[in-house]
Amino acid sequence: MKRTEKSSFRDPSGHIFIHEGIVFRQVNASYASCYDQLMSSGLYATLTEKNWLITHQELSLPDIKGPYKVIKPAQLDAINYPHEWSFSQLKDAALLTLRIQRTALAHGMILKDATGYNVVYINQSPVFIDTLSFDIYNESAPWVAYRQFCECFLAPLLLAKHGGADMIRMLAIYPDGIPVSLCNKLLPWTSRLNSLAALHIHLQSSVGAKSSRASKTGGFSKAKVLRIIDHLERGISALNIADKETNWSNYYSDSILQGQYLENKKNAVMQLTKKIAYRSVLDLGANQGEFSILLANQGKKITATDSDHLAIDKLYSASRALKLPITTLVVDLMNPSPALGWNNEERSRFAKRQQADLVMALALVHHLCIGKNLPFDMLFEGLSGLGRYLLVEFISKEDEKVRLLLQHRKDIFDQYDEAHFITAFGEFYNLLEAMEIGSTGRKLYLLENKLRP
Repeated sequence: MKRTEKSSFRDPSGHIFIHEGIVFRQVNASYASCYDQLMSSGLYATLTEKNWLITHQELSLPDIKGPYKVIKPAQLDAINYPHEWSFSQLKDAALLTLRIQRTALAHGMILKDATGYNVVYINQSPVFIDTLSFDIYNESAPWVAYRQFCECFLAPLLLAKHGGADMIRMLAIYPDGIPVSLCNKLLPWTSRLNSLAALHIHLQSSVGAKSSRASKTGGFSKAKVLRIIDHLERGISALNIADKETNWSNYYSDSILQGQYLENKKNAVMQLTKKIAYRSVLDLGANQGEFSILLANQGKKITATDSDHLAIDKLYSASRALKLPITTLVVDLMNPSPALGWNNEERSRFAKRQQADLVMALALVHHLCIGKNLPFDMLFEGLSGLGRYLLVEFISKEDEKVRLLLQHRKDIFDQYDEAHFITAFGEFYNLLEAMEIGSTGRKLYLLENKLRP
């Protein structure tokens, strides 16, 4: 049966549908001239050769009335959203969008929308996935996607620069982009001294949406659009953020976690994972990715998550430099991305989008169960919805990292012990093997989901 994807209802040019588990895109007759220009001008070939645009195959259609084309895009393992990206990821996605806009102009086309949802991270690279976002360039018309670009990319980047990377999470509240009027109020007065914020945020806000649209009725010449792109590209390229180190961003570089402990843990992970057949890994609480990198070097496809922006930003940079199959996401497991949009079906929740053969929860349980008061049974119920196998680490109260969590609070966790831990996971998993990590008292458990044999 054909099922229309709920996330694509806004686009009159076509829509996504799923048939027998395969994703397809329908191109409507109203978009025929634009699609033909995309393909015949060389723009599609140029963008796909650079790996900037998702590739697709055209399908043969029976001689019946209906869509102009049906295409089969390259199939994605998972979708991720802008509010789950680190600062560097959002910055690179913004620069990709500008480069695509510049390239489109050279082929007689222009982006008609510039939302972050047009981009998905595949491994360490941003890829534009909306094939129908290109319009034929008309010099008498304005660049309609300019304001959207500023609200979806520039506004959260500037807010993150001045207020910290957590400001990027505002995109979950404002999925259509952070309004320039709101960004104008939130940015410090000193931002007006910078031309990037002054021209593209503060000036737009002072002019207002209606006046701004009216002022553009004369259109944007190609030279003017290129000047805007150049200014945005230079300014965004120069943006940086200076987040402070956290207690956990250097988790494996101090105390008992130095040297031999880390090597022992890597050896244990390798020994246990060799006992199962798996291709994909969801590394929860990945920190700077010691174990994501370890398994990526074994040819596994990794999605690495952590709530620490700085740790994920570092792992993103490292995976790009090493060209490893690691997709990094900023995710707070106590408040993961919910289902969003119309009827809560337009954007899927994190657990529905991110599934893997193997889920890793290393040095994570104590953060959730002591740091956030999460009971063991709720922990394993949640983890069981993410994959077939679970590699989880148990760390006792005697461990110095757990004592650090308890140093300023009363110990109310009378059921936080290994016996209750084993009983709780037994409701959802079968135990395959357990292994101690050196003489630290820490232990790894390899489990198989009872509901996913």
